[in-house]
Order: sequence, then C-alpha cells, then structure tokens
Amino acid sequence: MKNPDLIQLLNSYRAQQKCIIGFNVNDIYDLKAVALAAEEASCPVMAMTYPPVVDLNSSLLCRKMVDGIQPYTKQPIYLHLDHSISVDMCKKAIDDGYDSVMIDGSQKSLKENIAMTKEVVRYAESAGVLVEAEIGKIMGRDVVVKSDADFLASVSDVKAIVEEANPHIMAVGIGTSHGFTPITPQIHFDRLTEIAKAVKVPLVLHGGTGIPDEDIQKSITMGVAKLNVGTIVHTTYMKELYKEIGKNLDGAYPPYLMKEVIPKIQAVVLDRLKAVNFNN
Repeated sequence: MKNPDLIQLLNSYRAQQKCIIGFNVNDIYDLKAVALAAEEASCPVMAMTYPPVVDLNSSLLCRKMVDGIQPYTKQPIYLHLDHSISVDMCKKAIDDGYDSVMIDGSQKSLKENIAMTKEVVRYAESAGVLVEAEIGKIMGRDVVVKSDADFLASVSDVKAIVEEANPHIMAVGIGTSHGFTPITPQIHFDRLTEIAKAVKVPLVLHGGTGIPDEDIQKSITMGVAKLNVGTIVHTTYMKELYKEIGKNLDGAYPPYLMKEVIPKIQAVVLDRLKAVNFNN
C-alpha cells in the first residue's frame, strides 16, 4: 500500500503543530529498530541516509532496505537523503525511489544555494519527491562559525530561497548543533519566530540528539514540522555492539549480537518519538 503523500503530510503537520522525526540509519539493523519503535509509538517516521551510507551501499540498495523493513510496521517509513551537497546524488536518489531529498547548499553563497535548490526542485517535481533546503549553519562536524551573524539563518535569505527555489521544507540554523555537545544548545527562538512569520513552509530542526525536550516541543508550536535525530542512534548502536562483542570476542556472531542490540536502539528511538508526540 502506498504511503500518504509526504509533502501534504508535512504541510498539515505545520498547521496542526505536529512533527515527524527523521532518524539517520546505516543498515538494516538500526532501520529495523526505527520501524519497531514507529509501530510501538503509532506514528510515521523518516529513515535518513547520509551521503557516506549512499556512497557505500548505493541509493537503490537503501531503497530496497526500507522496502524490506516496511512490513515490520503499519506506520509509513519515508526514505530521505540527508545533507547531500551534490545535485547529482539528489537526482540519483530521486530516480531510485527516495521519498525526500535534502540539497544542502548552506556552505555556498545564497545565489549558489538557490541555484542548486532550484535545480533539484525542478527535477523532483514530476516524481512528487519532497525537497529540503537549508539556510544558516548547523554547528558541529567541522562547521566553522565565527559569530551569531555567521551561523544564524538570515530571515531575508530564507525568504529569498523559498520564493525563488520553492523547496517544500526549510532547515534553518537557529543555534542547534550536530552530535553531543558539552553545553546545552541555545536555540534562538526570536529568530525562529521571525522566520516562521516570514515563510509558510514547514521548518526543520537539525541536531535533535542534544536539544532538551521542552525546546523541541516549543519549536513545534512555532512551525517546526520535522526534527532530525542521528547521533543518539549510531552511538547507541556502536556502544551496545561493542559491549556485546566484548563478552566473548572469539564467539561473536552477528545475528546473536544484534538480537541484543536492536532493542537498545529501539528504546532511544522510542524516547525521541515520545518527545515530539507530547500532545497525544
């Protein structure tokens, strides 16, 4: 059965002050944990693949992975390409059946960002694929920021890319950071308010691992309809697998190990789903 249209879903989510979570996945095991958590929470999810995952496995194999895992839940699993800086990778993902792609031109000039986004939006249109763009910088992972003015999304830039390139959703840099951070990220809600008043498209918050639940929930009431969560998934996966391997290195056998690890990943995914479904 075909999943409900993702573009319509996210537009309705912004209107209803609801939020979907995109979880970064790497293989069938963390993907299965996401599916089981979605079933338990009774809500749709997005399974997101970073470019290195696509480079290693191909976008077609990622599509097949999601198709193979979908029967584990009655909830829709939407496949999303996360933080692609390559227009060609976005086009290949669209050709291979992705539901959603992100073209990340945030490190480029506004003019280049708009041009890249416009090209992907045009290519995605006939396939009905959602396109996410980004303005501002999400800190962490080698992103260099010099001041608030350097990383905060400019309201005029957000308006310009939405009006000229027509992405379906917008990721905005408002103080969040990828990965674990030594201090709690300070979200600039004043800037989020200004952006939400300036554009009608659903907004996206990246760096969901380190954001306090109350800040996530406040953001949802202000126009954020998609939250990205990655670090807590793969660090739980690696740490729990390391522990299981350490119990008997010579006898380590992947299916037995993953039988213990998957429920641990499922638990952290479920915890994040509960954070956004606070009104249910």
